[in-house]
Amino acid sequence: MNEIMRQIVNDYIEKHMPDYLRTLYDVISIVSPTGAEQKKAAWILDQVHGLGFDSAYQDEAGNVIVPHCIDGVETFPLYTAHMDTVFAGIDAITPDIEGNILRAPSCGDNSSDVAALLFLLQMMRDLKQKTSAVFAFNVGEEGLGNLKGSKALTDAFGHRLSYFMAVDGNNDRFVNLAVGSHRYAVHVVTAGGHSYAAFGNANAINEAAAIIRDFYALKVPRDPRTTYNVGTIQGGTTVNSIAAEVEFTVDMRSVSATELDKLDAAFHRILKDHTSDKVQVETLLLGKRPCSDGVKHHEIYDRICRIRKREGLQTVFSASSTDANIPLSRGIPAIAFGISKGKGAHTLQEELDMTSLEPGLKQLAAFIWDL
Repeated sequence: MNEIMRQIVNDYIEKHMPDYLRTLYDVISIVSPTGAEQKKAAWILDQVHGLGFDSAYQDEAGNVIVPHCIDGVETFPLYTAHMDTVFAGIDAITPDIEGNILRAPSCGDNSSDVAALLFLLQMMRDLKQKTSAVFAFNVGEEGLGNLKGSKALTDAFGHRLSYFMAVDGNNDRFVNLAVGSHRYAVHVVTAGGHSYAAFGNANAINEAAAIIRDFYALKVPRDPRTTYNVGTIQGGTTVNSIAAEVEFTVDMRSVSATELDKLDAAFHRILKDHTSDKVQVETLLLGKRPCSDGVKHHEIYDRICRIRKREGLQTVFSASSTDANIPLSRGIPAIAFGISKGKGAHTLQEELDMTSLEPGLKQLAAFIWDL
């Protein structure tokens, strides 16, 4: 029976690829930076209602949620694709196609996967599939969105979820471990003054540099992989002024909550050591993402391996920071993978290989319906 259904699904995907590509073009064209997903969310909700999913709604977080055949069902999976992108300050996006390459900011991350879920909802309707699941389009995955949408989804459905899937990433990389992170803004304040008249006063740039130097001297383990980074720095006023203020941002990551907490504590000790009556150091927590907790193995990992083995493909699991972090941190089985292949994610030159889309859609459909 599975083989028959798989053939029906694959035939549908092959026949309706033009529908998918039109949807992809539309999704890409709607600008949706983190925190400003409203226009895309409204468009998606309109599309879903147009497909006949009248129970679809938008929650307080801004997620578009499509519950399907879950009344009276004890547990069910949740599939979600994040709507937000990293591209703030862009007024319009026009995809460009050259041969098999589609170029546009957000084309792969995560427009291809948003379009994929919309396409699969269309297929469910057309094939009259009674799949018990929640489909969602979530906010706040990128940057300082702090997984806002994923938290809201897990809060709402977590106790009933058999597993959680973030439709995000490449179609040949599978995330089953969560990389947690702590992010801070550090504000260094000194008296400053004139570069000549007040020479000798504490300089906020020098103090910030000393903090960063000590931070980068910290030793962290390769296993479990733990990293840190100073991503931005700004401050000072003029070339002939002793800088009175500097701010820089810090990102710390690990697959281990224990190691992440140790790194965080060491970082704060450095800040304390550099604080004095002449140097004030303040921190602002920008965001936290949790690590995995307790999910070592589950049927869904065997399922994707089985699907890919049938196609003669190897399956590589990895750790990353995705919407799956939230359920994984709460002991809910979760996985993340997408439908496309490409390069240049998070750049204005992002591109995807259009030949990867059909196989990616077939793989996602086989996973969702266990074909």
